[in-house]
Amino acid sequence: MNAGLRRTAGSEGERAAEAFLRERGYHVLERNFRCRSGEVDLIALDGGTLVFVEVKTRRSLKRGAPIEAVTPLKQARVRKAAQEYLAYSGQVFGRIRFDVIAVMKAARSNEITHLKSAFTTPME
Repeated sequence: MNAGLRRTAGSEGERAAEAFLRERGYHVLERNFRCRSGEVDLIALDGGTLVFVEVKTRRSLKRGAPIEAVTPLKQARVRKAAQEYLAYSGQVFGRIRFDVIAVMKAARSNEITHLKSAFTTPME
């Protein structure tokens, strides 16, 4: 798949993930927060918990399952970007969590898997 199609699938997956979270009562604060350290796909509040969400989208399993793309290196980048967001926002949050949402694109619908606390916070 070329880069343009991957970006389109990624954007579609992020929109689906955002809708999925909103349907479950999350308050989405940011989408595609970019900073020096990288990007966080979605930042949301789940009650009193600030959630940094990495979204991975696939149209097939040829390149592996979506969750497999959240490598330790990717996790480290998301953690660093999360730290920058915390400094940028100036707010204090009691709890922080890192989730992964895997989106498998299908012709008529998406299969969405939400992994809560998929990896540890920077302080752990």
